[in-house]
Amino acid sequence: MTHPVISLKPSYNSIIRGCPGLPETLPRLECELRVRSSDGKEFLIEGMEVVLKTTEALNSSGHSFSSKPKTEKCIVHYKKSIMVSNKKLVGIDIPLTIGVPDDIKETNYNSRFGHCYTTLECRAIYFTDANTPLIQTFSTAVNVERYDNLTTSRLSQPLNRTYHSPDHKIQVKYKVENPCVTTDDLLHLNLNVMPNLAGSQRLFNKKIKLKTVVFEIKEYLEVFDTHHDAKENILHSFTRPFHEVLGGSGIEFKSDIRILTKNTHFKQYEMSLNEPAVLYQLPQHEPVYAESPPETVLLKSRKDLEPFNYHSSITTRGKLFSITHGVTMRFKFGNAKDFEIHQPIDVFPWVRSQLKLIDNVVLREREIAKNAQIFYENFGGIKRSKTTGGLEYPPLPPVVYTADKRTLKQLGVEFDARFKVPRRVPMIE
Repeated sequence: MTHPVISLKPSYNSIIRGCPGLPETLPRLECELRVRSSDGKEFLIEGMEVVLKTTEALNSSGHSFSSKPKTEKCIVHYKKSIMVSNKKLVGIDIPLTIGVPDDIKETNYNSRFGHCYTTLECRAIYFTDANTPLIQTFSTAVNVERYDNLTTSRLSQPLNRTYHSPDHKIQVKYKVENPCVTTDDLLHLNLNVMPNLAGSQRLFNKKIKLKTVVFEIKEYLEVFDTHHDAKENILHSFTRPFHEVLGGSGIEFKSDIRILTKNTHFKQYEMSLNEPAVLYQLPQHEPVYAESPPETVLLKSRKDLEPFNYHSSITTRGKLFSITHGVTMRFKFGNAKDFEIHQPIDVFPWVRSQLKLIDNVVLREREIAKNAQIFYENFGGIKRSKTTGGLEYPPLPPVVYTADKRTLKQLGVEFDARFKVPRRVPMIE
């Protein structure tokens, strides 16, 4: 039966142009919807509806017989109905430019808390020979990466803090060298633990001993829904023993805490790409059978919408839930009360070795945005919506394909006229 086949025009470029989170780069979706007849015969498209939406989904907190998360929230960024034609055709190409909102949430999959993904959906209402309207749908994932956290990490300066224990006996001065870290990084801390000589606690009858300091990297789930509680999870824990008496100048030390929040399978894949045989394309040698073969992990059964490079714990904020991070420092003493300090940090998905390349991408997209603004001025200009405040791009003219011989040949559709009812010649037999 004749029906429209909907797809996106193949391209080596991402359909997202600009840098989401940086308005000066005009973040937008630029793509072309291709609609073709399934068998080369004519059909009538009454209209098409295009929707861009982001879905946030929380993992189920309890036991359930369904694999679907209990709580989801869909945010519709763009919805438009397009009138196509009142004539029969065999195909149409519709250019689309959709503004990406400034507050769009990035694509991410957190195995413990939930995930977020963005989709572009299309619904076509069409007729064949009958008068009954039929519907054909199309959906594709749109991977969103935010660049404002990159700017934050560039501008973030080392943090210096001073903390007094609840009993006012201890003073802790600490410095966070890099409050913004990546999913594979080191968090650099400088600490000085000393007696608090100010005030009434100047003299002590007992010597205070610093036993241990425990560092914990945590992720926190904040849910904007009254039916769900906040959660936290320890990503990494590290204990540093001391068993030293605090002198007048205190104990000063440094700690480098490992940060690794990306998917382990993807981490192994990245490591394999850095092997000399792959980097420098070394010639192949005879296999060494004495060595054990590498572990093979089958992932065919996974149906996640997010690719594996988005499977990580990053700092992300949305309408349904947000995930934040922090380092907790637990101090254990002798002859003084134990206490802990919590310091928020940001975990962003970019790798430090790629930051210079990403800076070049941002500079290039800023220049492209200037040219894009001039281009859209020829079709009415870019305007700002009075209801949503987002940017609205003018529609571009479509390309319509009718059922004449020249057009069918251009589309690669051929019919064998030797039969009473011409049969279509298959391109692949």
